This record gives sequence, C-alpha cells and structure tokens, in this order.
Amino acid sequence: MHKLPANHQRGHAIIIGGGIAGLLATRVLSDFFEQVTLVERDRYPDEPVFRPGVPQGRQVHTLLLRGQRVLETWFPGLREKLRTQGAIERDYGLESLYFYGGRCPQLATNLQGWTCSRLLLEWQIRQFIESCSRVHIQENTEVIRLLFEEATNVVYGVQFRERQAGQLPKEMQELRGDLVVDASGASSCINEWLRELGFDEPSESVVNPHLGYATCLYQRSLQGSQWKAIAIQATEQRRRGGSLMEIEGGRWMVVLAGSGKDYPPTQPEAYLEFAQSLPDQALYEALQEATPLSPIYGYRRTENRWRHLERLKRQPEGLIVMGDALCMFNPLYGQGMTVAILQAQVLARCLRSGQKKDFARTFQRKIARIIAFPWRLATAADARVIEEQRAKSLSQSYMEGLIALLPRDPRVLLTFLEVLHMLRSPLALFHPRIVLKVVRHNFRSQNRKKESGRKL
Repeated sequence: MHKLPANHQRGHAIIIGGGIAGLLATRVLSDFFEQVTLVERDRYPDEPVFRPGVPQGRQVHTLLLRGQRVLETWFPGLREKLRTQGAIERDYGLESLYFYGGRCPQLATNLQGWTCSRLLLEWQIRQFIESCSRVHIQENTEVIRLLFEEATNVVYGVQFRERQAGQLPKEMQELRGDLVVDASGASSCINEWLRELGFDEPSESVVNPHLGYATCLYQRSLQGSQWKAIAIQATEQRRRGGSLMEIEGGRWMVVLAGSGKDYPPTQPEAYLEFAQSLPDQALYEALQEATPLSPIYGYRRTENRWRHLERLKRQPEGLIVMGDALCMFNPLYGQGMTVAILQAQVLARCLRSGQKKDFARTFQRKIARIIAFPWRLATAADARVIEEQRAKSLSQSYMEGLIALLPRDPRVLLTFLEVLHMLRSPLALFHPRIVLKVVRHNFRSQNRKKESGRKL
C-alpha cells in the first residue's frame, strides 16, 4: 500500500460489503483516507472456501484480461501468488472452444492470462487488504441504515449491529465517516435507504432471460481430455449452454445453463443428459472421462439489473454505490468482476482529482459510461430468449449478426475477444470492414428466412 499524498489526506471511509467490489474499493480508498473500515455481514473463512454472503461463489467466474492486468498493478505479485495456489495459465484464443452457431477457430493470440476459482481470488485479494495498517475489517456486522444530515445533504456514516449466530441482535451502534460506499451486492438496501432519507428511488433496467445454472466440480483424468476451457453458447433454437474451466487443484469447474426457465437439473444422471443435449458435444465428452468431486449447485438469480443512480435529480453527498449493488450482469458473460475493477479505477481518478462538490453525482455518471457497453453486450444476447420481446433494436440485430460471424471469420473473432476482454474499445466492432460483413450476413439471413417462408 502507498503513502498517503499530503494534498489528498482525508479522514474516514466506510465500505458496506466485503465481496470483490468492496475489497477493491477498500484497496483504492486506502490510498486516499487515513482510516478505512470494511463492514462485512459474514465472518471470513480462514481458507478459500464458500461463505454464505456470496451465494454465487460456487459458480464459474471469469476475470477478463483487462481486469487481471489492473489487479496486478494494485496487488504486485498477485499472479505469482495465485499460480503458487494452483491458478491455471492459459491463452484465451488458443485453448478455448466457443460455439455461436458453430465451432470457432482456435487462434494463437497474445491473450495470455490465468483462471482460478472466485473463492481463491477473493481470498488472495483479502490477504493483501488485511496487511494494510489503515484498513480495519469489521466482520459479522450488518448495516441497518445510513446516518444523514439534512441541512448539509450529506451521509456521514452508518448505523449497524453485530450479528452472532444463536443470539439476540445486539444494540445499534454508529460508525461515522467522510465517505460511505455501498458495495453490498445484489441484496443491497440502497433503494430503501434512499427512500428513508427522503430521496427518490433510482429507476431500474431489468432484462431477465430466466436463466438457471448448475455447477459441479470434477477431477479431470490425467489420460483423458486436457481442456483448460470450453464455452458452448446457447443459440436461438437451442437455449442450453455450458462451460468448463480448469481451476486450482487439477479440477474442472463445470457449469450448465438453460434460459427461458429450461433450468439444468441437479441430479447427476440428469445433469449429464443435459450436457449431452448442448449444441456441441465437447463438454459432454470431457465429462465422460472425469470424476465428480462435489454436489451439483443450482443458481437462478441471473437477471441483468441496473439501478440508474446517475439519473437521480437529487442524491446525497458522501454516498456512492458500485458493484452488483449498482449493476448486476448475467454471470454467463463473465463481465461482473472486471466491471467492478473498472469502477474502482474511476473511483481512484475521481479522488485523485480532488473534487469535493458533487463528487457522488460525478462518480455515478462516470461509472454509468463504464457500464454501458457491457450492459448492451449482455442484454443483446439475453433479449433474444425473452418470448415477450418481439421487435429487435438495431443494436441487438447488429450484435446478433456479429456473433453469428465468429465461427466463420478469425479476424472478427479476434477483435471480438479483444473487446470482450476490454482490451480494445467497443468501437473496434464497428470498423467499416466488420460493419460490411455484418450487414452482408444479416441481409443474406433475412433473404433465407423469406425464402423459407415462401416454401411454407
């Protein structure tokens, strides 16, 4: 951790929620505040194992390359520490199989990175955070409401109580600070808290394809398939998909997914049958040679949900919202952790600027711009499986046409992967050469549908 710049010394920052977003906010704030308190409902485990406060922790998580590179600047030696714990080195172009209506070509690229479980990544980041003398982690603590001074329109702390299993709730206590960060995840009480303070609730955008997951750990066979990653994307006709990711311990983490309420089962035999029904057999064939190591864990809270704090006409100072508390993505696209990292980067830039007036509004508007493209990418893919949505927007049609080109065009695939990993601007997908290819594909696709209609 760095020495506090003399011209940026601030008092006390409070972070609500100790998941990935909360830990990253803590890392950033420790460079600008004399004291940082992280308030977490759970008691952290001593090892990288599941904890109740992260119900999706057992599911597959991908950290995109942009996020990996930023983390390595904030936590020097992180990659090596993860490798020591068993994280897997991989080339995201060469060793992955994608299926968007067909097998995509494998590309030798510079998309070098690593994969591990969400549990290991969060645990390792926390080891760094705990070593900072300016950080205090307050576990088993639940924030009940915000402290607010109406005269100055400022949130100046939180009211909380300690949680002890099997005991009555303890008395309320107060914790005062100069900045409060809500990073409490999808279960955030931010709407209720704002309403209690006399502010409007933010409007919300929700795209819910009614997608369900089921995840199981496998021990891969040393003599069998040596896949490091497989990704099989659902299609319009077949709404089932799945992925495999090698993680620490020589294990495969496998997730099956079904949209439109076609949820994957959690019984072993039915789980394999679901894998066999996917549009490509690579995943099913790999599982035939592997040994299950865990129960099958289902998860269905997968809707895309964006609370638009950037649109509020009035909002309190001293309070910002980030991570899943602000915008939750369908986990299938692996964007959530990286977007949280980019939000933390914005927080660092805003604090570095020294701005005090309208700090909260400026921050929320800046991270809304960060969220915009990942949101379009996720919702364009999800919208096609929502039966109630008949008409497609121009952007949705374009993205669908672009995705359909991936198995057929290596150059488009490479550009897509670079943008997906947030290493290039989304504008790269709108280069004239790519636009022309998408337009041609969509034109031919429409003509084929018309011809098919005439024959019927």
